[in-house]
Amino acid sequence: MATAHPETKTVPDAEAHMRQAFEERMRSIIHDVAQRAELPVIASVLAEAGSISALASALTHAVELAPPRDPLAAARARGAAARERLLEKAGGMLRVSEVADLLGVTRTAINARRTRGTLLAVPLPNGEHMYPACQFTDSGVPAGLARFLAAFRDTDPWTQLSVLLASSQRHEGQSALDLIKRGDAEAAVGIARRHGEHLG
Repeated sequence: MATAHPETKTVPDAEAHMRQAFEERMRSIIHDVAQRAELPVIASVLAEAGSISALASALTHAVELAPPRDPLAAARARGAAARERLLEKAGGMLRVSEVADLLGVTRTAINARRTRGTLLAVPLPNGEHMYPACQFTDSGVPAGLARFLAAFRDTDPWTQLSVLLASSQRHEGQSALDLIKRGDAEAAVGIARRHGEHLG
């Protein structure tokens, strides 16, 4: 009978210990926030709709309670919380394979549409691109979406998503996505262009 390699048991054990240490570290951080945070902070975290956004918000306050050596850490934590809320507002995210199944095309075709800028996909830290579910309807992709995305110049996808979902006072609180879905692509394009003019 073959003898098992002596390292076959140590690798899983090391991984288990690392995961346990990670969990204990996270619990320690959350415990510290729970004990030191002011009640308005606790209320704001509890008001978060999703668990991930609640955790991101809690970690933001943890950074503020104990300022780290990295001066940008607090900003990064706030950015992560804002992106999580944006993703919830977008109705969640779809992988390229899910979008391909939804539209009845290949993954290559979806990647090509992302590259051309006719589909909106946001990059994740792991390098994967995810597609906001809000841009899809029962009949596919609204015709005006490509025009809206093309109206931006050198704008990152996260900003495009934010502008797409933001309420517009000029249009009685409707978002650019609302306008696109009702067939008023020209008004949605105007929102994108005004955003660019504001930055300029």
